[in-house]
Amino acid sequence: MTEKTKKKLGLIADSSCDIPISTIEKYDITIISVNVIFDDEIRIPYVDLTTEQIFEKIVAENVVPTTGLPPPKRFKEAFDKVLEKYEEAIFLTASKDLSGLWENAIKHAKEMTNDKITVVDTRNTIHPFGLMVLKTARMIESGSSKEEILNKISNDLIPNARFEAFLGTLEFLKRSGRIAGLQHLMGELFQFKPCLTVKDGVVASNGKVRGEKAKMQYLKNLGEKIVNFLPENEIFTVMHSSNMIKAIELRDYLQQVSNKDLEIVIWETGPASSVHLGPGLLGLAWIGPVGDEF
Repeated sequence: MTEKTKKKLGLIADSSCDIPISTIEKYDITIISVNVIFDDEIRIPYVDLTTEQIFEKIVAENVVPTTGLPPPKRFKEAFDKVLEKYEEAIFLTASKDLSGLWENAIKHAKEMTNDKITVVDTRNTIHPFGLMVLKTARMIESGSSKEEILNKISNDLIPNARFEAFLGTLEFLKRSGRIAGLQHLMGELFQFKPCLTVKDGVVASNGKVRGEKAKMQYLKNLGEKIVNFLPENEIFTVMHSSNMIKAIELRDYLQQVSNKDLEIVIWETGPASSVHLGPGLLGLAWIGPVGDEF
């Protein structure tokens, strides 16, 4: 493809955005995946590994997978692919405080593309990150300039990207070394469900509830406030990990109580995220108000 026939701006994201494959294909988003490592076997999300396969493999083989950064070759292939069709591209990554991918992306984009790729740290992960990817893709499709998009990301999307989610189990966070053993034990014994969010680029606790009913009620109450506060036609995500029945229940409830015309979707966490989050997660992701802003 010649320079004259190329489109102006493409989009790259790392795989922890956890957006559906149908969205990736619709907007021609290039994904750079981290590795999921089972002992001596490496699998690649969005290529040869699904969330369902993660948990099947863990149960069947009694293995504890880890994640690892993609090799330089994977960056090079992705950059070559996107720059064959586009003059330049924006590359959105998960928070640099949660992943080393941002640092590698900065390095490789400069070395491999002569600064034709602009790397942006979204200061978030999983589905709030995914919402930023989707909104960026739609801005590109609508013809916004790179400068307009970068300003929107910096001044609006990053400061207002939110999620609150409950884990089905603390075991996977414990395995990955992200919580102490005592916290894990107390959570399981007394059925406390910590509510996770992201603050200042890192995962944090936003309080906790006790029991499954309290968890669902908390999300219904929070979601009802959000769906009646967001502007018309805004996208709002019910997020889950191998917990589709509860996700549908939550989505259906929010559709019933909303007085707005919203795009309420269900997204599942991707394979790499699920290594650390485990099955049973249920939560909400949106770009907008939080806490006492309602």
